[in-house]
Amino acid sequence: MLTAKDELHDRVQGLDLGADDYLVKPFEFEELLSRIRANLRRLNKPGLQTLVAGPLTLDEARHQAQLDGHFLDLTPREFDLLRFLIRHPQQVFSRQVILDRVWGADFLGGEGNVDVCIASLRSKLGPEHRGMLQTVRSVGFRLSP
Repeated sequence: MLTAKDELHDRVQGLDLGADDYLVKPFEFEELLSRIRANLRRLNKPGLQTLVAGPLTLDEARHQAQLDGHFLDLTPREFDLLRFLIRHPQQVFSRQVILDRVWGADFLGGEGNVDVCIASLRSKLGPEHRGMLQTVRSVGFRLSP
């Protein structure tokens, strides 16, 4: 949080409400950058880099995916899509949102790229687990472990 409220109860309330940090104005730019770097270090701790959804495990540090203990041979885009969906289980995302969040807002391709990537992932998950990637008719896709 970046705020002008500098009383102790304001700082405590801000942190209790979920702020990762609390910086009072006026501030020095160097301190802001230092706090940003500290927060990024906390996010990059090794223990936070393994994502699990049912039988599926993604190791972000090694850029590897396993299903029931067997490694999956994923393209970088397939890995990124699976990582995005595993971070938002049960949430439905439209093709356009997936394009923006996984491919990037500046990507010039169409929504068909999402369909191709989903189909490829389903194939790699195999018949037993392909249902984890669900199509919600006229809406989009979700991961349901």
